Amino acid sequence: MDHCINHNDCSTCPERLVCRCLQITEAELVTAVTTLELRTVTEVRQHTGAGDGCNACHKLLRRYLDAIAAPHAVAVSAAG
Repeated sequence: MDHCINHNDCSTCPERLVCRCLQITEAELVTAVTTLELRTVTEVRQHTGAGDGCNACHKLLRRYLDAIAAPHAVAVSAAG
């Protein structure tokens, strides 16, 4: 189960898993997307492995990509 360092706000926990199959964390994903300028789920899969298992996280990965690409990125919620 994911755990959060900041119990008051778990919307952006660096250790939160965004891909459970390959155990890719939010911090790993955000670092890869920003440093490698990844823009698609396919690119995320190629560079991090996230999304290469059951594919259940693809919607969440797209939301991260959209939020990071947006000029005023907001926290991505795991729900929804």
